[in-house]
Amino acid sequence: MPRLFVAIDLPETTKDQVLTLRRDDLPPGRWARREALHLTLHFIGDVPEAVARAYGRALRQVEAPAFDLLISGVGQFPIEARPRVIWAGVRNTPPLRALYEAVGTALESEGFRRERRRFHPHITLMRFKKPLRRGLASRWLQAHLDFHAQPARVEQFTLFESRLQPGGAVYIKRGVYALSSNALV
Repeated sequence: MPRLFVAIDLPETTKDQVLTLRRDDLPPGRWARREALHLTLHFIGDVPEAVARAYGRALRQVEAPAFDLLISGVGQFPIEARPRVIWAGVRNTPPLRALYEAVGTALESEGFRRERRRFHPHITLMRFKKPLRRGLASRWLQAHLDFHAQPARVEQFTLFESRLQPGGAVYIKRGVYALSSNALV
């Protein structure tokens, strides 16, 4: 069964900027590989192939405008506890929110159930196998709070399949869907 998610694949210049955040002054963890940098809109999970194809067809119906992705700041998940993930922040602008909603609605038309958690757009930078002790990442987070990347033009989104490998997940594009330059939010 394919393991799916819908995401915005970042432009190469944006990946370059985000990768400047890699530093040796964090405890050992697994940094995201360049090709894995993306903004997840909806995680779908493992589904039968027929359902995967239905989701792919449904995503063709999404109408949303192209927009600029605004990346700034850094943070951690969980936010208040010992971190397992370090991320770069993405502003939840009206066009991004519109795309998130339109994709969710298209998937729901084929039986997808959305997560109950609120949408917190981010780009995962690093994962830790075990939660860090409280405060271990705080110096790094403080040093990079003012991080800003140049606005990245988003003109498409992607349905990815994630294949787990010993060295980490490999992402395969199952479908790429264009955003409209004249769609309204």
